[in-house]
Amino acid sequence: MNDGPEDDDEDRYRPRERRRDDDRRGGRRPRRRPPADEFEATELIIPGGSAYAIISLYAGLIGLCLPIVGLVFAVPALVCGVVAVRRWKKTDTYGGVTSNLRALFGLILSSLAVLLWGTIAIILAFK
Repeated sequence: MNDGPEDDDEDRYRPRERRRDDDRRGGRRPRRRPPADEFEATELIIPGGSAYAIISLYAGLIGLCLPIVGLVFAVPALVCGVVAVRRWKKTDTYGGVTSNLRALFGLILSSLAVLLWGTIAIILAFK
């Protein structure tokens, strides 16, 4: 056993040597995960995304809640819902995802309103 100064050098921490491919990139390593998207609190309050999706959802909801007169709101909501779905955004942002959901819910609500109040209006008209 040699307790000389050579053993002290082996136990000490040594930084790793740079690889050759590090030299080509200027010594910087690529990030392992992408930077986080900037999230603003106003995105939760102010609706973002497609205006067609917003109109479709709220007009479809009003159209479903108002008996027979709701057809005035439900038909344009159905049209706006179809336009919003055709312009579907494939995105991972909060505004894009909620816009897609608004378009889908608006389409469902407005189609239910048209079926419900349209059927009742036709029954009352031919009675």
